[in-house]
Amino acid sequence: MSQEMDRAEFGQFVAALWKRQGWQTQIKRDDGRIFVAVQRPETGEEGLLWAVADGEIGGQQVQQFQSLCDEYGVGERAIVTGGVVSDHAEKVAKGTGVELLDGEGIETVLERKGLTDLAKQYRGGGGGGGSGGSGSRGGASDGDSEGSALAPVRSILGRASGLVSGVPVVAVVVVVALLGAGVLWGPPIPFLDGGGDGLSANSTAPADANASLHVTWNAKTTDAIDPNRSDGTAYLAPEGEQFVLVRMTVNNTGNGTVPLEQSAFQFRSNGTTYANETLADHDVFIGFPIGPGETFPVWTVFAIPEGESGELVYDQNATEMSVAVEFERDTALPVNETEM
Repeated sequence: MSQEMDRAEFGQFVAALWKRQGWQTQIKRDDGRIFVAVQRPETGEEGLLWAVADGEIGGQQVQQFQSLCDEYGVGERAIVTGGVVSDHAEKVAKGTGVELLDGEGIETVLERKGLTDLAKQYRGGGGGGGSGGSGSRGGASDGDSEGSALAPVRSILGRASGLVSGVPVVAVVVVVALLGAGVLWGPPIPFLDGGGDGLSANSTAPADANASLHVTWNAKTTDAIDPNRSDGTAYLAPEGEQFVLVRMTVNNTGNGTVPLEQSAFQFRSNGTTYANETLADHDVFIGFPIGPGETFPVWTVFAIPEGESGELVYDQNATEMSVAVEFERDTALPVNETEM
């Protein structure tokens, strides 16, 4: 299904698939792997997906993902692959809470949910990966009737605790149910925020996107910003508020020029969206068109209520273009205002 997608494109595709179902998504690279955190904005319910573009999912990968989710207390988890799932992976997955969705299963989800345009958008319209094992984790086979599959799905949806371990169901049916009913969730996932400071970013992949940006970022909260330690002047946060200082490296990964506007980058905290603050005598973000393959460093600052956290977001209304934006946090990127 995803034979024409690279790893980054497949991660964006998985994020877009969940986003079209009403979830907020965040893409995170970690040691060469691509994860997608999903969250229901109205409830805060969360889950974690491991997006694997191609190849065969084996039992060792299931065990690794289980260990990662267990480490961070993620109760609801799934591996979504454009490739195939081995018999050993299916066996290991039983009892771990890890759901497996392969290429055939993805195609079935797209067809059942009327989302086949996503496959075309992300270069994955062709056929491909079927199940490498018995087929019990792939798309519904001719012998899998809707009636036989609905009984275990009803038992799953009837459990407030989430998925039922070890129930022999077709994974695509489980995931369709999760997408439709909002069952895929878990506790907060600290490593996606890059250190548990409560600062995150929300990647976006509109269905009509005609441009794409990759934004490497890091941020910190502070009550004062002092770009020049020798002049005796610093910018102080208003009383009862704190600054969120954000450093970004923006790369145009598309084929066309994209207007780079500071107003497009906003910060959302507790249901309120904040625009950037202006620092007198310091232009930390100069708006300009960014061409294909070009990379530019920029900074931006927000003032939010003291003690709050939130997420960096991209406002599609800031420019006349629909832009897919992938945020990737690099906690090693220094956020030192003297470098602005």
